[in-house]
Amino acid sequence: MGLKIVGSISVKIDDDVVKIPGKEFGIEESDNRHLGDGDHQYEALFMYFDPDNRFKLMIQAVEYEGQVSQVSRPSLEGDGRILEDELDAEIC
Repeated sequence: MGLKIVGSISVKIDDDVVKIPGKEFGIEESDNRHLGDGDHQYEALFMYFDPDNRFKLMIQAVEYEGQVSQVSRPSLEGDGRILEDELDAEIC
């Protein structure tokens, strides 16, 4: 199993608003983590890099027992600010 980001996020940079679909986020890091007692969870860090190098977005998601158990709020590094966040994670 794996995870993917769905939905979209809007970022305002100066007078420009950029809407980024979740499918544009790529996996930067992922790992299966042993929690003890035979339990495991899959963790993934997804990132989006602005093609003009103005900002990058990061979001983390966790799958446990076949379901998405946690999705972090996205964080933005660089210029701009998040206007609207409709990102989520799904099992794929």
